[in-house]
Amino acid sequence: MAAAANFFFFASFHWIYATLPGFIQSIGGNLVQVGLATGIFALSAVVARPFAGRLADRWGRKPLLLSGATLFALAPACYALAGSVWPFMAIRVVHGIGIAVFTTAYTAFAADLAPPAQRGETIGLAGLTSNLGLFFMPALGAMVLAQWGYATHFLAAAGVAVVGVMLILPIAEPKTDRPDSTGVRLGAVLRLRPVWVAALASTGLAVAYGATLSFMAPMATERGLTAAGAYFTAFAATLMLAQVVAGWLSDRIGRRAVAAPGLALAALATAWLAVARSDAALLAAGAAFGLSWGLVRAGLDTAVVDAVSAASRGTAVGLLYTCFDAGVGVGSFGLGVVAQQYGYVTAFGLAAAWAVVALAAYLGLGRTQRMAGA
Repeated sequence: MAAAANFFFFASFHWIYATLPGFIQSIGGNLVQVGLATGIFALSAVVARPFAGRLADRWGRKPLLLSGATLFALAPACYALAGSVWPFMAIRVVHGIGIAVFTTAYTAFAADLAPPAQRGETIGLAGLTSNLGLFFMPALGAMVLAQWGYATHFLAAAGVAVVGVMLILPIAEPKTDRPDSTGVRLGAVLRLRPVWVAALASTGLAVAYGATLSFMAPMATERGLTAAGAYFTAFAATLMLAQVVAGWLSDRIGRRAVAAPGLALAALATAWLAVARSDAALLAAGAAFGLSWGLVRAGLDTAVVDAVSAASRGTAVGLLYTCFDAGVGVGSFGLGVVAQQYGYVTAFGLAAAWAVVALAAYLGLGRTQRMAGA
């Protein structure tokens, strides 16, 4: 049931995945503000994640799942009322808090249910439903937009999210040996090497993702390419394939052996996107980026869960995703300024370079202490 709720949660997100840049421009926004919209979404998640993780450990997973899904349903309904850029940006804050609360609790929920020897496989499979909607939701959303306009488009996205809320209601809180977590300190979790090394490494993927989410579609349009929507289909297909295999593989050969190649592939896919001049090249970049995402998330998410007790899983996951969200914000808003001034090639080139830096740091810092589960 939780996996089904996760599907509808992300289906709502994917519904508006490729249409937000056009909407922002339609209400008077420019390219920098397109990036800012993604940056604000990520920044609000950055602020909310540590609190969400702590609350998931104290109150349980279900209250946070329900709260996050409810916020995620409200936000697109409010987009339909936004007539200018800054009210829209305010709603983005609510939307970002919703994804922070829900996804932090969902990953901790999956970890609670996983046998230790199959933790990577379980967490990987739990993430499958996050991306099923990428195959058809962006196309459905675009079709509704073309037929009935932005207001109906956003209300439909809200309706999809409401289904997820309803599916959470009958879910029971996982029964684990998780003790009272009031004594678990945020700083103590952050000081654990596997946690902060994984969090730093995750920004290599995140910066590339933020840039892709904000600027891939406008760049494709500028270059006369028509496969921007299909890019996300290719991304989803290889991502789901990776999620089926990567978690299982990480249980057998180690977390780092899965995550490190994923970071290298993220750098390659982003650099490839920077120079893509054909639809075929765009699709290849999407497929490579989806594969990298599946590998990196399977390795890093599980390594962080391995490193902490059940009492602090939510806190640790919240910290990991906080760094990831910060990277998305840098990739969208920070590189939006770069794209505005120096063009898309420079912006995507910098994102690829940061993925290389993150990979080098991950490999170098990981040598002095073997990461849990690796």
